[in-house]
Amino acid sequence: MKGKIYLCLLRFLFCDCETNIILIYNPQQPDNCFMKRYILTIIIALTLHDISVAQTASVKGMVRDTTNKENLTNTVVSLLRQKDSVLYKFKRSDAKGNFSITDIKAGKYLLFVTHPTYADYADIVQIDSGVAVDLGTIKMTLYQHLLEEVIVKQKISAIRVNGDTTEFKSDSFKVREGANVEEMLKKLPGIQVDKDGKITAMGEQIKKVYVDGEEFFGDDPTIATRNLQASDVDKVQVYDKKSDQSTFTGIDDGTHEKAINLKIKADKKNGYFGKLELSGDGQERWNNSLMLNSFRARRKLSAYGIISSTGKTGLDWDERGKYGSSDNATEYNEDNGYFMSESSENELTNSSYYGEGLPKTWGGGINYSDKFNDEKQSLNGSYTFTKLNTAGAGSNLSQLITGNNVFTTQEAGNTFSSRLRHYAGGTFDWAFDSSISLKIKANGYYGKTNSLTNIVSQTANTLGIATNSSDRTTTSLGDNNNLLASALLRKKFAKKGRTFSLKLEQQQNASNTDGYLLADIGKLDGSGGLTHTITDQNKKMESRTSSINTRLIYTEPLSTKVFMELNYSIRNSDNDAERLTYNRSTGGKYEMLNDTFSNHYRFNVLTNSAGLGFKYNGKKVTLNLGSNVALANFKQTDMFTDVVTKRDFTNFFPKASFNYKFNQASRFNIMYNGSTQQPTINQIQPVQDNSNPLSITIGNPNLKQQFNHKFNMNFNSFKVITQRGFFFYSGFTLQQNAIVNNSTINDTSGKTVYQYINANGNYNYYSGLNYWIKLKKIDANLNLEFNMNGSRFNSFVNNIKNTTVTTNPGGGISFSKDKEKKYNFYVRYNINYNLNTTIVTNTVQTNYWIMNPTFGFNYQLPKRLEINIDGDFTVRQKTDLFSGKNNVFMINAYIGRKIFKNDKGIIKFIAHDIFNQNIGYSRYVTANMLSERNYQTITRYFLLSFLWNFTKKAPTAAGDATISK
Repeated sequence: MKGKIYLCLLRFLFCDCETNIILIYNPQQPDNCFMKRYILTIIIALTLHDISVAQTASVKGMVRDTTNKENLTNTVVSLLRQKDSVLYKFKRSDAKGNFSITDIKAGKYLLFVTHPTYADYADIVQIDSGVAVDLGTIKMTLYQHLLEEVIVKQKISAIRVNGDTTEFKSDSFKVREGANVEEMLKKLPGIQVDKDGKITAMGEQIKKVYVDGEEFFGDDPTIATRNLQASDVDKVQVYDKKSDQSTFTGIDDGTHEKAINLKIKADKKNGYFGKLELSGDGQERWNNSLMLNSFRARRKLSAYGIISSTGKTGLDWDERGKYGSSDNATEYNEDNGYFMSESSENELTNSSYYGEGLPKTWGGGINYSDKFNDEKQSLNGSYTFTKLNTAGAGSNLSQLITGNNVFTTQEAGNTFSSRLRHYAGGTFDWAFDSSISLKIKANGYYGKTNSLTNIVSQTANTLGIATNSSDRTTTSLGDNNNLLASALLRKKFAKKGRTFSLKLEQQQNASNTDGYLLADIGKLDGSGGLTHTITDQNKKMESRTSSINTRLIYTEPLSTKVFMELNYSIRNSDNDAERLTYNRSTGGKYEMLNDTFSNHYRFNVLTNSAGLGFKYNGKKVTLNLGSNVALANFKQTDMFTDVVTKRDFTNFFPKASFNYKFNQASRFNIMYNGSTQQPTINQIQPVQDNSNPLSITIGNPNLKQQFNHKFNMNFNSFKVITQRGFFFYSGFTLQQNAIVNNSTINDTSGKTVYQYINANGNYNYYSGLNYWIKLKKIDANLNLEFNMNGSRFNSFVNNIKNTTVTTNPGGGISFSKDKEKKYNFYVRYNINYNLNTTIVTNTVQTNYWIMNPTFGFNYQLPKRLEINIDGDFTVRQKTDLFSGKNNVFMINAYIGRKIFKNDKGIIKFIAHDIFNQNIGYSRYVTANMLSERNYQTITRYFLLSFLWNFTKKAPTAAGDATISK
């Protein structure tokens, strides 16, 4: 275009006025023609300059507060390209609220105006070539005075990606009025919530749920997700929470966990809000709870109480780890394949409530946080009390596969357990100045347990001949406690990037159990019948663990983008376990020590570790590389035999991470981390556990450490304009010296003895992708997902290698739509295939699929009436072994009438499991065993319920606050 303009000018300037013939200069030419050309040359030259400058445009305007009638300074005004949502240019408003962005290329842009205390302003701007766009006055509104049009505009940014944080705008994912956070999480792409409340985000289990970046009632995520209302939450942030050290130094130490942060809406932080629920049927079902939150400025105070018999326990899914010492056990379930789980169960205890049995819960707690002294000091603390009684019954069908036989066991039993726990914890942060700070953290609990279990079983071999029988009863009474305390001192020096930190940590836990085992065991004898023996024993168990850890870290900048980290740590761990079993004497007293099932063992591990790491921090690329080397000294003492065993291990802990930022809305990262897993005292103690005399477990003092190689990768992308999100994630863990079982099975009786050993070749993996899009024409959300989980697990059966390979592909689709103050609904369909192959001396395959359709519908009727229906169906393919009833069809509903001002209250009639179709059912595979369990669970009931969501704003200068009801 510019070349054509130049050609036209040449022809005009150097052509004869009359003949249009090109001339250089003719002094005989009339002066008027020359003068005309001279004047025109100047005019066109100026025009040419204007044309060249006019290829770009500009935007200007002024930002003003509509409430206080004043101009806003330092407000960020951004232009994003509409086609890919990439940030193009931005400016800040000056002292008078004015801004000007120049040299803008023609096109369509998304204009964002943001200020910390004001609602975001968003608009689409068309920029034409050479045009100076004057936006005039942009009116900003404080969060507490949001106008309807501002709320609508904020729906544009339903999802944002910022570094390793994916942020969901909660108002863009509508749920029914009064819904809790857990119901909203189920609608967010990339997030799954199971029936127990466990949350998985981007393929990883959520370990922590924070509220405004702070702990909320310690480490119990369900208090936040099941008691806070979705309407109180502004944003849901899913991110990789790094350690305090990594956050401070900026250099990744390879320690992180997937976490969720709930950002409370600004208008909820100036007063109090909460929820009261009173429900009951006048007989055996009730659900009464209260959640109260008082937020004002930086001070937050929350309290809750619960009394329930409907399954609402207030307990998180890691409850087992809070009641005593933990043993690592490898399990398999139908959704995730093999995984490492934490269990505190000893010989005589029962598991907590996970939908099994009929629970009754009493609980409550208080949480407080505040900041003082110009936010240099902050305090967060909480106390909770929980009591859970569970009564249940169930049956189990299992197959134990050996090289020469297959044993089928039918089992039935009932149980009662009571658990009580007091928990307290807190964190204190003190920034002495801008360069030095101290963080002190402590938490602990004290609990009691009481349980009784009776189980009857019978086993038959491949020919259908009964090989053993069992009728056993166990009782136990115990207490347990735990204390964890740490102090972290951090110092920043004048040179940017130079830091020093020192962390001290101490942990102690202890458990004591006194119980009884009474068992009648029948075994196949030579005549084809069962010979019975009686076991009547008293079991006393005491376990104590203490550890202390010191860690030093120093970082040094090597350039403006490259940093170095040096670290050293020393850790000492002492474990002491005493298990005593007494046989009942003829006099009726339990005073005869049984040496076979008794032992006192001490296990000490001293670890010295040093490491070096580097970080490159570029504009688009962030890279971390490093490794630690550790020397671990094992000292094992058998107090019964006075045998002392010492072993030394040298380990390398490499770590690496790579992050690439394509643009503001698209990120990719990959991470590798190597770590050890020490055997627990129960796995290493050389004593037999005969809580089930037909299934004996023995510790192995020669166990080595397990080493885990973990890889994680994810890619996130979101387009603001099209409201399209794409998430891809994957993970792989390879285990060296994996701690597994060697099962020795008697081919005649079916009695099994398990001993922990090390094995190689074990791995597990997960991967998945989510595609989420806003269907603007019909104002609905569509989410597509695919996942693939799998594992290879090696153990041993009668000293023969046993390999189990699992592959679990699956996928799903969900659709949701809402119309404000009218209705909202969602439908979701998931299907997973379970392909399992077990190889001992022959190959056994167990393949089946599981479908899980769910739906929810809420409709607002006239006269302030509301109806809600939700369904959760699980359909499992039957197999040769699992041929019984195994499908679950759950439909719940309520009809209610809203009361109070702004419909803050509602009276409801609730129907749970309308068609009485709920069953307790689960499938498991552990090494060479297939298992199907049916258990007692909560079925149909009806409740009359009163629910009140209340809010009261703090008094203002204009007048007194009023309560909304």
